[in-house]
Amino acid sequence: MAEHRRALLSLAEEIAAGLRDERQAAGGLALTVRYADRTSSTRPRTLPEATAHTRPVATTAYELYDQLGLQRARVRAISLRANGLRPASEATQQLTLDPTDDRALAVEAVTGRARTRYGPGTLRPATLATSPTTKYGCR
Repeated sequence: MAEHRRALLSLAEEIAAGLRDERQAAGGLALTVRYADRTSSTRPRTLPEATAHTRPVATTAYELYDQLGLQRARVRAISLRANGLRPASEATQQLTLDPTDDRALAVEAVTGRARTRYGPGTLRPATLATSPTTKYGCR
């Protein structure tokens, strides 16, 4: 299950970064999980407010995954799709007094600049980092 959460976080990072690069905001997400027997489950969700930020995309992806109630299913693939796209300039954002939101937005801005300058995957959450010894299957 930890691997699935890492995959969801990675997908959320990619989707949010792509939305920000294209100056778009997603109004909803759809999670599709394909199983070893080639069947699949899809769970869509409309977001409370359109967003291009990683935290709400990842949180929604985790919630959609938890809704599936998977315990021992053999998962073959996980995909996350943004839908209801609109220009980011038309998206509204509820203001909060939570300083962690400001920090998260500042980190996203820095990551975006680093991605533009050095390429995708330059900066990412530590959860997604791989060490050189585990990258090739050695420990």
